[in-house]
Amino acid sequence: MKFLFLCDENYMKGDVLNFVENFPRNHELVTMSSGQLLTEKVIPEGVQGILAERKTWQKSFSLFRYFGLLPLLETLPFAPVARTKRQVHFKGRSGCKEIFFHADSSAEEIFSTLDRFVSIPPALYKYPLSSVESED
Repeated sequence: MKFLFLCDENYMKGDVLNFVENFPRNHELVTMSSGQLLTEKVIPEGVQGILAERKTWQKSFSLFRYFGLLPLLETLPFAPVARTKRQVHFKGRSGCKEIFFHADSSAEEIFSTLDRFVSIPPALYKYPLSSVESED
């Protein structure tokens, strides 16, 4: 599976960099900054889920809303990536209904969380109309 990791360059260090390096190799992780997303206004083809680093998301959420990108981001399952072990609030997200990734997790912990994320889509996820076959 292919995932988009939304993370600005200035936050791509320490635990977050380890998260990227520990990401399971049987999945593809495409990294994109908030600036790239705001400029391109498109998610790379084939992406099946979005992972977002907390500070990048908090900083950019209002811009995503202002420029009309939230509907684009809400078409795919979303999972926050935080530096802390406790669940933290993400703007525009319902924290109690999401699977969290922790930046300082080991490769095994990331694999386990990713397996849960893939097998049970987040409660707020709605499949696009194009994936629903008509009965005509």
